[in-house]
Amino acid sequence: MKNIILFTNMSSISIYWNKSLPSLYNAINISDFSELINYLNKNKTPIILMLDEQSVSNIQEVLEELCRYQFLKTLLFNSVPEVYHASLLLSSGIRGYENSYLASINLENMLKVVEDEKIWIFTDLTNFIINKHINITSSKEPEFLKLLTEKEKEIALMIADGLSNKEIAQKEKNALSTIKGHIKSIFEKVGVNSRLSLALLFK
Repeated sequence: MKNIILFTNMSSISIYWNKSLPSLYNAINISDFSELINYLNKNKTPIILMLDEQSVSNIQEVLEELCRYQFLKTLLFNSVPEVYHASLLLSSGIRGYENSYLASINLENMLKVVEDEKIWIFTDLTNFIINKHINITSSKEPEFLKLLTEKEKEIALMIADGLSNKEIAQKEKNALSTIKGHIKSIFEKVGVNSRLSLALLFK
């Protein structure tokens, strides 16, 4: 069983996390920052930290302190995640950012992604990054588009423009489940596993 640190002083979040955590993890519940630092100083083995942002007074200072522990993978949570704020924090060494009350299946997927040395970011933040920081610079059609059907090509271009699944469904006048099916097919054909990875192929 793998150890994982759950850092929060909010009982509702603590209860939810302990209930949602996959069974292969053993939860170490910590609510005081000095206690967390003591634990990290004594146990210098690779570990994931689920950190409730609302349980610390200065998140930038906390993240700077945690950067000293190279064996630590920090996942940041907020009950009201804000995209611009999250985009700034990604440069502070966190490996993921999510809603505190994300569904248990999403938490399981998030932990798998982070253990695979990748970064997890919630959908709204992905769309924000695509919109603000990725410009399609080439007028030439990327080679991978030839692998897609016309409908999939349209959807791939909308993803590259930063549209959410809901916005694509509205534009295409299709059910959200249909759009999700097309996106799954696009990812499989192109060999990517995220909207951001797909958008970067257009650069």
